[in-house]
Amino acid sequence: MVTAICNIFINSDFKLRLFKETFPRVYDVSDNWLVNIRGKYREDVIKYIQETFEDSGENCIFFSGLDNGDWARSTSKMLERSRYDYVYVFLEDHFLLKSLDHFKDVIRDMEDSDIDYFQYSFFNVGLHTNSIEKIYPDFTDFFCSFILEPKQLREIRKNHKYFFPYSLASVASKRYFLKLLELERKKIVKVPSILQEILGKIFLRHPKNRLLWFVLNKMITKIGFRLAIYSPATPFNLEKSLFDFDEELMSIKVGVLTEELFANWDDDNGVSDTSLMKRGLYPLSFVVNDVNYEPSILKKYNQSKERSLKFQYYADKSRITTVPLKYISVESGSLKIVSSLETVNLNAGEYVWVAANIPHMITAIEDCWYNVYIRD
Repeated sequence: MVTAICNIFINSDFKLRLFKETFPRVYDVSDNWLVNIRGKYREDVIKYIQETFEDSGENCIFFSGLDNGDWARSTSKMLERSRYDYVYVFLEDHFLLKSLDHFKDVIRDMEDSDIDYFQYSFFNVGLHTNSIEKIYPDFTDFFCSFILEPKQLREIRKNHKYFFPYSLASVASKRYFLKLLELERKKIVKVPSILQEILGKIFLRHPKNRLLWFVLNKMITKIGFRLAIYSPATPFNLEKSLFDFDEELMSIKVGVLTEELFANWDDDNGVSDTSLMKRGLYPLSFVVNDVNYEPSILKKYNQSKERSLKFQYYADKSRITTVPLKYISVESGSLKIVSSLETVNLNAGEYVWVAANIPHMITAIEDCWYNVYIRD
């Protein structure tokens, strides 16, 4: 089995809704949930868990009074109550795409194969399954796996520079996870964001920008503090690229999934069309209610009887954090809008708002004039 860490910040209605959509999909993967909810919706989340899952009293340990200004410190404290040798970090913005039984089988394979770490989301980012063969991995039911050692770093940096030997979206051995937390024990001084941006534009682009801070930290290691890219209140300093990966963390056995397991709802991590938004798999409903907005610009279309047109819209950027909306109103005739989630029939004088990123087909039931507006 696996210990599940849920140390998250919920401070908006949207994040609360997202939590309620993702948490039930993975809850039964563990009977050892370590839960620390930060933000103004803390009590709402705890109440939701306790009321939704009858066995949460046995399966969940709820923490309070931890250092919410230091994610690594609070998580280290939580891990004192862990019962298993593997740790799954729950992130509320990643959706399990396979069945829960499949997820459990993956973790069993990890244990049986003595794998220290695998990234469960952002499939094929960093180490693509089509390019891993040159590393000469071993193969199991769910993984390609290899031993990451210091002598390999240069070669892997050259061919797989976006690979992270630790990503938060992961399952890791507790031994490895505790080593990562130990690195964060020093007092952290956050590097100003503007300085990071300037250096990134001049000569150090992500992820090579991490190398500079890694080298500087090695130089000042005896002073008792370290430079960090992110606030210690967030978990992101824990992540390690190939350019700031401490040799003391090696050797580790890395697993690379051969099939996609999770996906992020809004972020494709620089890889085109991999987020659920761009695939039309989020939101979970097609029709959007309670839109208090009057369209400012309308495009009028004429569609003849029985003609069908396919549509899907999203902005051409790597991260989409707002669901694009589409307004459709019928002036004359009638039409049918079909998506994988819902079907809507509109007659003259009627309108609807829908999630534009979900693929849909508009079919004219009879000759039809209708208006369209996109709100991004």
